[in-house]
Amino acid sequence: MKKYISILLVSFATSAVFVSCEDSIDKENKPIPYEPIGGYENSDEVAAAHLVSKFSFDGTIDDSKNGITGGTGTNVSYDAGIKGSAYKGSTSSFIAYDNVASSVVNLKSITVSMWIKTDQHTGGAQSLFMLPKKTDFWGNIFSLIESGSSNTSMFLKNHIQRDVTPSIDWSGQFVEHNGDNILKNMYGSWKQIVWSYNGTSSTYSIYVDGQKIVLPVSISKRYASDPTKGGGPFGELASSEVSKFIIGGYQQHLGAPWGAPDGWMLNYTGLMDEFRIYDVALTDNEVSALYKLEKDKR
Repeated sequence: MKKYISILLVSFATSAVFVSCEDSIDKENKPIPYEPIGGYENSDEVAAAHLVSKFSFDGTIDDSKNGITGGTGTNVSYDAGIKGSAYKGSTSSFIAYDNVASSVVNLKSITVSMWIKTDQHTGGAQSLFMLPKKTDFWGNIFSLIESGSSNTSMFLKNHIQRDVTPSIDWSGQFVEHNGDNILKNMYGSWKQIVWSYNGTSSTYSIYVDGQKIVLPVSISKRYASDPTKGGGPFGELASSEVSKFIIGGYQQHLGAPWGAPDGWMLNYTGLMDEFRIYDVALTDNEVSALYKLEKDKR
């Protein structure tokens, strides 16, 4: 009898341990809620009301916000991105879009965010994107990467069209990151670049991997004093004669009414992912949250 009771006790104890293990496994396998970052659960929540264009390049060239549509890809392919797949550039690749919505055309302030993975190049400047202008060689807005002599730095040049009268040509009003302000350690790995222009304060900011770059006043307030307006600020953006949009090339790659590209005008050869345009200048917290969320594939 004692032996029988002992066997029962052992059997009961074994069953209890097994059930306890099952409970433990179930608890371990239950989804763990994401911790909010900067008050957001995912990247699309950041300044959601101000996101006017978004390209994730998950096997498509479409803008999920439909701010820029009618895309035609030339030699477009994809590779692994920071989040899903990414646009893979080459010496002959670009994407041309035929339709640009008023939400993009009429931007007064702007933030452009993108992830890029690229290598050093020579021979000219690679265009990341461009908002063309029919009668202006430089277009309305663009970002490009100049060739450089260092494998750890990037010479980024941004051009933004200003609110001007027809008699004044502000072509060539570049923000240039070179010399002491060159962007360092940019090649060979994924980097998030975010730049913004605040039309209210006429100030420019740039961030790399969620961190704001400290810029001299000559750059951050590049547009704070307009000599043609008695030293007043340049003010809000004023894109005009907008026709089409291009990723990975220049407006000159689109044909008429633009001429053929100059020899230094190079297609972007790196990877690009999560390209976004906002109609406001994002705050430091918003940029930091966007970086962390996208890096976390959220």
